[in-house]
Amino acid sequence: MIDLHMHSSCSDGQHSPEKLVEIAETYGITHLALTDHDTISGLSAARTAAQKHGIRFLCGIEISTNVRHQHILGLGVSPASDVLRDACEQFEQRRIKRMHGILDALNGLGIALDPEQVTRYASGQVGKPHIARAMMDKGYVSSVSEAFEKYLSLPPVRAVKDSKISDADAIALIHAAGGHAILAHPLELSDSMDAIVERMDCLRDMGLDGVEAFYRTHTPEQCAFFSAYAERYGLIVTGGSDYHGELIKPDVLPGIPPYPQILSQTALCW
Repeated sequence: MIDLHMHSSCSDGQHSPEKLVEIAETYGITHLALTDHDTISGLSAARTAAQKHGIRFLCGIEISTNVRHQHILGLGVSPASDVLRDACEQFEQRRIKRMHGILDALNGLGIALDPEQVTRYASGQVGKPHIARAMMDKGYVSSVSEAFEKYLSLPPVRAVKDSKISDADAIALIHAAGGHAILAHPLELSDSMDAIVERMDCLRDMGLDGVEAFYRTHTPEQCAFFSAYAERYGLIVTGGSDYHGELIKPDVLPGIPPYPQILSQTALCW
């Protein structure tokens, strides 16, 4: 099994980097990438744990862009990159500002939370799942999914501005850090395949290196479609589960089959 898209508690995942690697081992994962949202703070601990458990490890990141639902994975980035470290510090300040805005919006809906109640769950970048867990503690909801369905998807919350970077800047940042830029979960971009292809064409012009063709929600036909697109344009094919932990996404388990396309084409990233 392999998994090149996983999250730890350094962003919006449930488990610490070390625990995440332990879980990966129990699922028979032999190749793993930690791709936390907008942070590289968990890479050192995860890499050390992976070496201990005999798992091949790839340093990664998942950067949120200002295009709705568009995330760019950076695989093979260098944690020592000063430009990447500086960018992650800016991402952190952006996320803190957004958290305060969301808490203000929730307060207007009768949900009173203190920032400290949220940040105690975040060992890195703070996100909506941390707010959801704070809501559980206060008894407002019984699960993370309920928090998103009842409150965090409401217009006052969604209206909170978040100054994310452009897709071109995200790709350039990943390249500057020595990594390869991969479009994550392409089907989330649109309900129209034509629109998704058009978006991928634009990203290729910006320097996109690959596509996450194998994803937990993709059908075999969709995996084949994205793999064929990548092959047509000489892009890297990757795949992952987008695992966050059973409390955050209870229906998502770690690992996907070791498709030969992934193992051969991601060799550039290791």
